[in-house]
Amino acid sequence: MGAAMNDRSTSASGRRRARIRRLAAAGAALLGLSACDLGLTNPNAPSETDVINTPRGILTTAVGIQSQYADNALVWVRAPALVTDEWGTRPRALAADQSLVTGNPDPSYTLIADPFAAAYRIARTADILVANAPKVGLGTGLQTGVVALAKLLKAMSLGNLSLQYERLPATYGDAAAALPRAQVMDTVIALLESARADLGTVTDADLASFRSQVLGTGFDLRSTTDAMLARYFLLTGRYQQALDAATRVSPTVVSTLAYPDPGINPIYNYGAVSQYVGARRVLFTEAEPGDRRPAFWASRAVGVAGLPDSVFDFNRYGGARNDPLPLYLPDEMKLIAAEANVRLGNLPAARTLVNAVRTQCATGTTAEPAACLPAIPDAALDTPDKLLAQILQERRFELFGQGLRWEDLRRLSAYTAKRPAMQFLPYPQSECDRNPSHPCS
Repeated sequence: MGAAMNDRSTSASGRRRARIRRLAAAGAALLGLSACDLGLTNPNAPSETDVINTPRGILTTAVGIQSQYADNALVWVRAPALVTDEWGTRPRALAADQSLVTGNPDPSYTLIADPFAAAYRIARTADILVANAPKVGLGTGLQTGVVALAKLLKAMSLGNLSLQYERLPATYGDAAAALPRAQVMDTVIALLESARADLGTVTDADLASFRSQVLGTGFDLRSTTDAMLARYFLLTGRYQQALDAATRVSPTVVSTLAYPDPGINPIYNYGAVSQYVGARRVLFTEAEPGDRRPAFWASRAVGVAGLPDSVFDFNRYGGARNDPLPLYLPDEMKLIAAEANVRLGNLPAARTLVNAVRTQCATGTTAEPAACLPAIPDAALDTPDKLLAQILQERRFELFGQGLRWEDLRRLSAYTAKRPAMQFLPYPQSECDRNPSHPCS
């Protein structure tokens, strides 16, 4: 994946990064789980020495790990959306997708194993980058950027897994032990803190070459690292740290995954091209009157035979082939800060943040949803329970399809009657077959 770009960009930078994507894919593929033996020779791909022992190999692999993450974006959000009230299945849907809606998937389904395969492939590539980037003479800025990026994407991949499975390994390998997800989230936070510490040793000027050669102009490494810290600090109950991290994230910055041709946005591919899934009607019927956010995310399918009225087309971030996908949205940070303030006893600050999200009418340069609703009076948000219930409601419409709804319904279950179809995905049968000590009952 190249740098995040504006929608449907046709700039020279976009064309250049598309070429880099193709080169990086070869290096990234060499480092995948399916090629643990790096001595395998492919005459059409870089050699092991080129990939891990040269500056060019490290840089193309750093671009390639972004492609790995971007190309697997669907697996980060599919199960969380289908087991909750976000996505529904269409008549052409796969049986595996339908099984998520009903809450009875077969552990042998590829869909169940896909997040594992994607996350540990990325983790392996990240570890190779962290181990080898310091050895090839990249210079301070390039080396720091590559290592921090690798740690960030490994953390995000493991974090995504921890939102879907109750137990999982903290690293790749057939013998890796499955750990409670809370322990894996500790690993996620440690990786993110390490990445942030790395970035603290360099200036933005030092990172200029890294941004132009690896990231480009749309992926903000510092803000994304802080945004993920805010997310996982919140989910692990470290509320002051969550508040501090959320406050550090610029409200005018958003990082996105880009899909320049020949790439394709995987949500668009799964919804519009394959016609397997779509947004549920309740996105519209259960929103407050006048809330503009549902129409930001979805619109009713027009002229497509056989589609039920309960399923709607995706709009922003999944409505076109080259739509980018956000790694986080700025208003997630406001809602994290709001919840952290509630937990810390600062209700006035929490009310202010909730209403800042509700009353926003302009999407600005970040292209995020905007509710444009009236503020809620203080008297209606005068207790922690009322505020937490409202925060859950706002998160539902601000963060639709971002892979967070499932965790929100588990974490804030006391404040809603809604329940997911299942609590966690079953442990993949393929993982059980490789390591019988895994939780495979």
